[in-house]
This record gives sequence, structure tokens and C-alpha cells, in this order.
Amino acid sequence: MIGTSSRFAVAPAPRWIVIVMACAAGACTFSPKPTATGGAAGAAAGVGGAGAGSGGASGGAGTTMGLASLRIDPPTAVVSVSPGHAATQAFRAFGKTATGAERDVTAEVTWSADRTLLVPMVVAGLATTSDSVGGVVGVRASSDAITALATLTIKLTAANVATGAGATPPLPAAPAQPFGGPADVTRAPELVYPNDGVLLPPNLNGVEVHFRPGSAMNTLYEIAFANGNTDVRVFTRCVTLQDGCVYRPDPSVWAEVAETNRGTGAVTLTVRGTDDAGTAVGQSASVQMTFSKDDVRGGLYYWTTTLKSIERWDFASTTQTQAETVVSPADGDGTTCVGCHAISHDGTRMVATLGGQNDGRILLWDIAKKVAMAKPFTQQHSQFESWNAAGTTFVGVYTDDHPNHMGPSNLLLFDGTTGLKTGEIDLGGLRGDHPDWSRDEQHIVFTSVDVTGSYTDQRPQKSGLAYIEKTSSGWGAPLPLLPYVAGKNRYYPAVAPTNDFVVFNESTCPGGTSGDDCDADTDPTATLFSLPLPPGNATPTLLAKANAPGVNDGTTTALTNTYAKWSPFIFQLDEMHNILWATFSSKRRYGLYPDNGDLYIWMFAVDPASASGGQDPSYAAFCLPFQALDTSNHIAQWTEQAVPIIP
Repeated sequence: MIGTSSRFAVAPAPRWIVIVMACAAGACTFSPKPTATGGAAGAAAGVGGAGAGSGGASGGAGTTMGLASLRIDPPTAVVSVSPGHAATQAFRAFGKTATGAERDVTAEVTWSADRTLLVPMVVAGLATTSDSVGGVVGVRASSDAITALATLTIKLTAANVATGAGATPPLPAAPAQPFGGPADVTRAPELVYPNDGVLLPPNLNGVEVHFRPGSAMNTLYEIAFANGNTDVRVFTRCVTLQDGCVYRPDPSVWAEVAETNRGTGAVTLTVRGTDDAGTAVGQSASVQMTFSKDDVRGGLYYWTTTLKSIERWDFASTTQTQAETVVSPADGDGTTCVGCHAISHDGTRMVATLGGQNDGRILLWDIAKKVAMAKPFTQQHSQFESWNAAGTTFVGVYTDDHPNHMGPSNLLLFDGTTGLKTGEIDLGGLRGDHPDWSRDEQHIVFTSVDVTGSYTDQRPQKSGLAYIEKTSSGWGAPLPLLPYVAGKNRYYPAVAPTNDFVVFNESTCPGGTSGDDCDADTDPTATLFSLPLPPGNATPTLLAKANAPGVNDGTTTALTNTYAKWSPFIFQLDEMHNILWATFSSKRRYGLYPDNGDLYIWMFAVDPASASGGQDPSYAAFCLPFQALDTSNHIAQWTEQAVPIIP
């Protein structure tokens, strides 16, 4: 692994901490004593485990009777930690009876912390922190059904020295010292990746930092992650990647940054460069990165062109290091590709098509058992599918058997166990493509294709968007969602898990006429938009941040941003706001990696509260680090879980 690191720190000066000494007869005695932050408790805690949750060691029986309310003093506190030096913070609990009398109940209540990774122990009001991560923690005192909450902010300072390939030749014994030299703008490195304004899930270790050296005189680099609660630095040599350098944080550094800032404010990323003598120091422009409160979870399944197979990544796994193959050509007819897949929401079964356009044989696959369900291939063909929430039925389309690929085409319904066609949904003369079934099962949104043109299902042109609504007797007549506009192609809608808006693609046809460059199949101008569902009088909103090019893309906006799909969950950004996660394929540059023309899977966050207000609800995108980079990767479908595969 490139860019791994070890940590060092200078112990902070001793400081005064209030320690709870004894409590008796409703009163407590406190005696301030000078003490340095201890490391034993923090070292024992380590950096593993979940970043949020209830529990933690506690003191007191929690059976104090007759209290009307509780409060904690102090209500807020701030401590500082560094590797090898944990901290302690004393809290006192006061209970008030119905008569208004208040007494100290510190030793009688139950104490806990809501992030045990940060505060593994609270005993009789004394909170002991980890030494490896910082952040904001809720400390609770409880008695029966009465609870009081205090907030403990833990500021982290950590210095890390890169090892292995990142430290050849060895770094100076005191690598921070040369960065005290004079500033020189001509020595400034250029940050290339990640993109500015990116929002990341804290459990996605492996997000790399790419930068150009800035000057041939620079031999030593400092990568800094900083805000009011974070001062994490990595000292490294340049690990060459094309015309620049790459650093990939190891799990301990990633935890220092991601866990400390889980669900809080933005972190500023900068790179400084100098020589070993500290002659002059250049600093890059900064990049802002934020971490969600919740981990991302679920399984992600995508098609890869080189293997012609379906690969899977389990976001809940703590041991997976590379994507695994779940369906390959050997599981089909042995020769043709397996793609255009859709997974039931519970992750147990997959429908995929064989051979792409002009073929479309259905393979219905039991993911856990790795076997075909019922017949290996049904006689009914389909090209693009979407499952209902229960996983009992999927909807598909097939027009490739029509004369000249022309004319109307209804939506097709299939049994989720046998893969056999059970019926059709009449579209009243429209031609349907790319159906997507909402999680509440009330809508199916689809691409409405020009019925007079000759197009395969894989490459529709002159398209708009339409939808149908569930009725008491079945499905209603199709309704327009977004009309076709001359010179544009609108396609591939995906309904958000909140069920109230869609993300879709729009391509711009060169010269205003349809053709291969706007046929919905990896078009260069494919761009992501959102639109409310139902639409009312709403107009599409450009997802400008998600579509935005990176540093190495220059000013081009033709990045082939296509095949958007949603994670099925609603996540917390912080205590007050929710977010959604989506993936898409793109030919944009992945930092400094070579431009080989392949599409990679990118991911971005969306603020659902802003999706219907005409404001851009998206965040900057990032490239998923576990995928192979010698192939194109398409249509990343999400499930609620990656079910274990039976050996």
C-alpha cells in the first residue's frame, strides 16, 4: 500500500483538570490538581469500532427516585488530545424534585456517552477520552426516564510520518521543522484531488490525495487536515503518479480525520512543500471536505466491461479490500456479457440480461446461492428492469424485436421467482424505456422514446420523461413528466428514496440533431439534472456541483455523467439535516490517474430538502476507490444489504 504512515506527537504541557474526588450525603468535594493527559485509556480504546452508538462504561444505579428534572454541569466542555495522551473531563449531575429542591446526584445517576469510540468510559461523571480521535460527543446522565445531556468537544492534534514508499529516502528526524521556513508562492504544490466541496461517508477509507509538486526544489511535503477541532498532519515524500504525487491515508489517519469530523463542519485540506533544509515553503490552495454523521451502508453492484461481469462492494464490511465478482459470463451462456442488471431491494436476487442490445435474454439469479432461479434463461426478453419494493415483481422493456426497432412499446411485468412475463402495462401508444419503480410503489417513471425513429432500447433518441401512478385497480394512464425538446435527449430517470423527485440525464445533440452523440449510451454531453415528482410546473435543476469537472478536466463539461442510481436509505448529514447518496458513471479524470477513456463509478450526496426548491441540492462527487481502473464500470445498482454468498 502506498502512503501508509506512522504517528508521533509531543506531549502537551500539563494543565488543570477538575477531578471528582468523593461524594457523600448529597454533597461532593472537588480538588483541582495539575495533571498531564493520560494515554492508557485512550490506547486501550484504539481507533476501531463504530463512530456512533449508545453505551459506554457508566457509574451509578440510575434509580434515583422523586426527581422532576436533571441538569449537567458544565453543559459544554472542551478538551484536547493527541496520540498517547488522552484526556479526562469531570461532569456533575444535579437533580431537582417537584418542590424545586436541587441536590448533587452525580454518584447516583447512570452515565453514558453516545460515541464510545471517542469516550469509551464515563464513571461517576468522569469522562475518559480516546487519544486517537476527536469530535463532538454527547454525555448523558439518566435516572429512570429523566435524562440530561452535556456536550464534550474533543480537539485532536496528530502528526504522522509516512512510511514505505512515501518515505524514501527517510524523512528528517523532525519533519515538521523545515516547514518553519519563509513562504514562497513559487514553491506552492497544486492540489488535484479530491474535489473542492466534497461530502464523504466516514467509513469510506481509501480516498486519495493527489497533488503536483509545485517546484522541483520541493523534496518534503506536509498534507494537513484542519479546522477548529482538527490538526492532523502527514509528512511524506512524493509518491509518483503521472506528473504528480499521491497519498492514501492508512486507517489510523483516516479515523483521525473522518471520525473527528463525523457530522460536524468542513475540514480544510492543504499541501505544503519545502526542501529538507526548510529553505522556503509553498502552500497549495485549499480544498474543503465534509463528513456525514452516518456511515453509508448497503451493497453496490456494477457491470465491468473487461470482465463482462457484475462486481459487488459491501459498504458494511470491515474486511473487504477489493470488489468481488457475483455473476460472470460463465454463469450465463459462457460467452456473452452479463449486464443491464437490477437487484431486488433486499439484495437476494438479481435480474440481468445477456448480450446487450438485440439480445436481452433474461438471467434471474439467486445471489446467495450463486445459481440461476428456475430456468437459466426465460424465453421472454427484456433490456432494462426495476424491482418493486417487496421483490416479487420486476418491470422491464423490450422493443428490439419490433420491426426496425420502431413503434409503441408497453412496460412488461415479470414474476420475481420464475422470471416469466405476467402481463403488460398499457402506455397508450408511447414507447417506454429505462423504467424505475419508486420505493413506495406508487409510481413507475420511464423514458418516453420517439415512436417514429429506429432505435434500440440501449440507444434511444428524441426522448422525454413520463410516469404512471398506482390506482386501486392497477396503473393509470401515462402522464408527462418532462417533454422531449428538439436538440436534447432526456432519459434514464431514477426515483429518489424519498419518492418525491427524480434524477435523470440530458444530452445535447451536436448541431441540434439526434445521432450517436446523444443516443443515451455514454453520450459525451450526458449531464445530471433533478426534477420533482409529480412535476407540477417545476423545471429541471442542474446538479451543478455533482457535474462539475475536477482540476485535471480543465474547463470541459462534456464528462459523460450518466447512469445515476440511488442508495436506498436516508442518512443523516448532521443532527439537523438528512442526505441521500447516489452513484453515476463518468469519463471525468480521476485526479492524476491517466486518461484512458474508461468510465468509473463516482458518488455524490444530495440534500433532499433542496431538491424541489430549484436550488442545486448536490455536492461535489468523488471516485469510489475500490473499483478497477483498467476497465469501464457502469450502472452501479444499490441494495439494502450485500447478502452473504453460500460457499
